[in-house]
Amino acid sequence: MAADGVSLDFQEQIAFLRRKVALPTERWDDLRHGAHVRAASVAGMTQVGLIQDVYSALERHAGDYEAFKASFDDLITKAGWKPRPRAGKSDEETRAWRAGVIYRTNMRTSYMAGRYQQMTDPDVLKARPYWRYRHNYARHPRPVHLALDGTVLLATNPWWRVWYPPNGWGCHCDVETLSERDLARLGKSGPDPTPAGSSYRAFDPRTGQSETRYPGIDRGWEYNVGEEAVAGLVPPELQTPLPPVSAAPAIDPAKLPALPPERPADPSRILPDGLADGEYIDAMLAEFGAMIGKPVAYRDASGGIVTLSERMFEQRNLDGETTRYKVTKSGRHRYLLLLADAIRDPDEIWASWARTPDGSTVLRRTYLRRTKISGHDLFASFAWTEAGWAGVTGYDAKPQYIARQRQGALLYRRGRK
Repeated sequence: MAADGVSLDFQEQIAFLRRKVALPTERWDDLRHGAHVRAASVAGMTQVGLIQDVYSALERHAGDYEAFKASFDDLITKAGWKPRPRAGKSDEETRAWRAGVIYRTNMRTSYMAGRYQQMTDPDVLKARPYWRYRHNYARHPRPVHLALDGTVLLATNPWWRVWYPPNGWGCHCDVETLSERDLARLGKSGPDPTPAGSSYRAFDPRTGQSETRYPGIDRGWEYNVGEEAVAGLVPPELQTPLPPVSAAPAIDPAKLPALPPERPADPSRILPDGLADGEYIDAMLAEFGAMIGKPVAYRDASGGIVTLSERMFEQRNLDGETTRYKVTKSGRHRYLLLLADAIRDPDEIWASWARTPDGSTVLRRTYLRRTKISGHDLFASFAWTEAGWAGVTGYDAKPQYIARQRQGALLYRRGRK
């Protein structure tokens, strides 16, 4: 056991990696905060099988970078995948750099997540209720992190919700647990004052949505990786990986908790009949600041990004040409605002596999929401893929039907934070 009463033999660290869901991404900030905790992702890597193989290599070679690097190089060579070029760097140097980023980022976040789980064990908290921020050696130290070195606070101080390390790319800051006796040895009679600091509002460069940032923390790292893993977007007991295509569900539907209670909605959220297709489309897109001809990238409650535009409504022929809008299909035109509510403020978000008309397999994100409107329960399901979408609403949906929508891997559940 470590000197501070907390050990880490990789059990919690490997468990953290194994719970991840392989999600294709084009850029690192396709996902944000809790989404990085839940997702296995490699920026620019869209082959789910390859992502899974890379994370399997991380599990096998945790603690052995050279072995991971060799495995990573072999995997991407066989798959024909190339990382984005780096200015002035050869392909070999770029591959080595990318392997290092993947390895160090995942080892550091998984280590700190596992460490948080151990440090917040009730017995450990009782014996060692104080945490001390430690700045480790860095060739180019961040001044803010260096200034925090040695700061002692209660483990329950809300400050840790933001400042628990790592706090940026390549950050090696750590946290020690301390007992009352340790505190006395440091010449302290109690915790230090909470460090002064201010947050500021900025705009997500990908979506334009407002986000909170903190001086001294790299964008995208303003969260506690350990808290997100234990008490974040998804309950720990539902943090299962996405099963392979055609495999049995990872979670027994009969054991799923009920969806969060339905929320009331104004009847005006149901659109009237008789509008033009374009009016229905614009009504839904306007909920996200978009309109026909003006698409928007929207970051959902799980931290992932979906693209919303009129393309979701287009009917295409075999040549890929748009022939018409499919707005009134199954009478869903009247409920488009309720489907928008499901995207913007869902009860749950699931990732699962879907078959396209040409037989290929794509990843699907399904947004679920229960609403009470005019005394009736209404269930809305919006399923999104890169290939298209499907929206379904219905009154007093049967439990068996709702259970069928809750398939794959859970990415978000309302009420967790």
